[in-house]
Amino acid sequence: GAEIIRLWTAYEDYGKDVSCGKGELDRVTETYRRIRNTMRFLLGAVSDFDPSKDMVPYEKLTAIDQWALHELYELTEKVTQAYDSYEFYKVYHLLNNFFTVDLSATYLDVLKDRLYTWKADGTPRRGSQTVLFLITDYLVRMMAPILSFLSEEVYSYVKGNKAESVFLLDFPEAQVAWNNPSLNQKFTGLLKVRGDVQKVLENLRAQKVIGASLEASVTIKAEGDLLNDLKSFKDLREFLIVSKVEVVMGSYEVLAEKAPGEKCVRCWTYSTEISQAPATLGICPKCVEALT
Repeated sequence: GAEIIRLWTAYEDYGKDVSCGKGELDRVTETYRRIRNTMRFLLGAVSDFDPSKDMVPYEKLTAIDQWALHELYELTEKVTQAYDSYEFYKVYHLLNNFFTVDLSATYLDVLKDRLYTWKADGTPRRGSQTVLFLITDYLVRMMAPILSFLSEEVYSYVKGNKAESVFLLDFPEAQVAWNNPSLNQKFTGLLKVRGDVQKVLENLRAQKVIGASLEASVTIKAEGDLLNDLKSFKDLREFLIVSKVEVVMGSYEVLAEKAPGEKCVRCWTYSTEISQAPATLGICPKCVEALT
């Protein structure tokens, strides 16, 4: 269809020889599917979010929410520069990398527990929805010149006061308030730790010790700035998608084992404090708080 051909046109660097074949078209088709599925997830994640009353101020957002906005700030700056210099292939690769790495593999992966099991109208959940709403709003406008049909379709489902068409909107401007280089540097180390934890958990999975990552308890040994960053990160368990995390001083090492306790029937996190009360039977303290 026209959408795939338009995406292929942006994918190729017209400053060099342009190639077109089944391989190239298959590649951009896969990218299109990934973008479309991610936008569908974003719309679903904010389905109960009303931007007129549920928006959370930047200063009340969690660290990972602020990091996501920093990544959106950098993306907006780079995409704007690429459009201004007619380097459309850079727009393609910037958006593809943001959808694949920053969103699907990291931010959205971490947020699933918060979106599905935390208190529905609590500040942490509403904060993450605030960021997802902003990401959707910015992405749909950045995509519009290339993925016109998809952008218009997505925009038709966006809530709040809006124009008749996505093409009647201004191009998004990067918000300087979201630029946080120090936080980004901190997350560079935290993301490396997350990658190392995933490798260790994969070994446990291969040995049939655990199945899902929530069946694991992790101990991280660290020192210096990394130790401080890990200890000050309030949502470390959620960030690593495990049931328990302990941070201790020592030469850097990641250890993991089967998590103690029972599995919460609601969020699947393992806990030694599963409720026995009739009204909240079988769920963990986090879920008890979310339901009260």
